[in-house]
Amino acid sequence: MKNREKIFIRKKRKIRLEAPVADKGSFPDFMRKEIFAQPELLNGLLERYITAGKINFDFLKIKIDKIKRIYIAGNGENYGCILAGAYNFEVLADIVCVPILLSEFNFSNPILDKNTMVIIISADKACADVKSAVRRVRESGARVIGIFNFEPDDSEAISLNLTEMGCVSTAGYTLRYIVLSLLALYFGEKNQVITELYVRIATKMLQSLTDKIKYVLESEYSIKQIARDINPLNLLTIGTNVDFAAAAYAAYLLSFAFNSDVHTIPAGEMGFARSKRKNVIGFASNEHFYNELIKKAEDCIKIIPQNISEQGEYSISYDDTIPLFNPVLSTVAVQLMAYHIAKGNNIPLDKSQLTD
Repeated sequence: MKNREKIFIRKKRKIRLEAPVADKGSFPDFMRKEIFAQPELLNGLLERYITAGKINFDFLKIKIDKIKRIYIAGNGENYGCILAGAYNFEVLADIVCVPILLSEFNFSNPILDKNTMVIIISADKACADVKSAVRRVRESGARVIGIFNFEPDDSEAISLNLTEMGCVSTAGYTLRYIVLSLLALYFGEKNQVITELYVRIATKMLQSLTDKIKYVLESEYSIKQIARDINPLNLLTIGTNVDFAAAAYAAYLLSFAFNSDVHTIPAGEMGFARSKRKNVIGFASNEHFYNELIKKAEDCIKIIPQNISEQGEYSISYDDTIPLFNPVLSTVAVQLMAYHIAKGNNIPLDKSQLTD
């Protein structure tokens, strides 16, 4: 606890980022290592962007009061992350925010002007979609901020300081979610939409999030047992609001693990589905969303916080935090679930295995 507190009492420091060494250590594969490294990686992220209990993105040099709309763009597994980010920016910062696939951003007609900011999420800033989007945004006079795995902080980028070697993003997804949440809190306080006290509570919840992630990881055996009973046939993941974003990411992970398409829809759309699906994994980060979930899929596998009294046999629970961060814990549970399913199906778990 003492070491954690020291992070928040330094008033001035300059951290030099270095690309992490890709080493499995004692882990059998990179996917497992990245799942279990999340508490340590999160602590490193908080050390860089929280100073004396305050969120610090001042190096971005953004005139927040001038920003009237935000686009968050990303591809693949990042789609769930940008959905949650858009929800949180609108609630916490009172700014219109549009989530959009990066590949579609380049073919769409977004409103880009000096009052617009575009947040681009990608593992690598060198990919063609990113280069095209950045060029377009700059030419329009809008502001662009990148969230990349490794890119020294400057006025246009935030670095996760992460090298991903697993076949699917796990730790990277979690860190992107946290960075977007921190940005939303930072914008919200600057815009006087949320109070300094709320931000301080949120940062304290972040400090305790590493222990809550460890609690989920320690529940690996029970998660593995539930994962063994999941049938990929007509499998559906559902949730509401930020939990729909978690469900979208879960569908991506489980499609990888089963080597078969898994679909996701908002809980409210269940009544419009063509067929009644009983093979459902549902997400609820609070009591209100839980009530919406069980109306549509009472018999589903539920991934829910412990403060919800109705757990049931097929439930995975986590030590809840504030609703803003509960989806982080639910997705860590699904990462473990997908890992064991993929391992049982002999799916390659490291990027290197794809070319061996």
